[in-house]
Amino acid sequence: MERIAIITTNNELIEMHNLARSKFMFEIDPSEFYKVAEKVKSILHTHEGECKPSNLDVLGMYLWRVPWIIKGKDCIEGYLFDPSFGVLEIDIDSLIPKELYDLIMKLF
Repeated sequence: MERIAIITTNNELIEMHNLARSKFMFEIDPSEFYKVAEKVKSILHTHEGECKPSNLDVLGMYLWRVPWIIKGKDCIEGYLFDPSFGVLEIDIDSLIPKELYDLIMKLF
């Protein structure tokens, strides 16, 4: 089952419940999400394998327009949807501080 967390604008990591029935998808509980919606800096979720975004990830990036961080088995990568260029890989080190990166690698 994929795990999901929100990274807030003050670099808090808030794990969300996954309502999806598939282990290859995630669906955030809307009541949980709207409690932090105004503070969302990035959406983090896990993949069992590689860190490349799925088609559903791309749709989510298009809809939310915040960076997405994907944590795979042996990787962590950041992505952002740009209307002119599509999905762009972004530098994760400039997106989150090292302490948060280390926490993600440990917990997820």
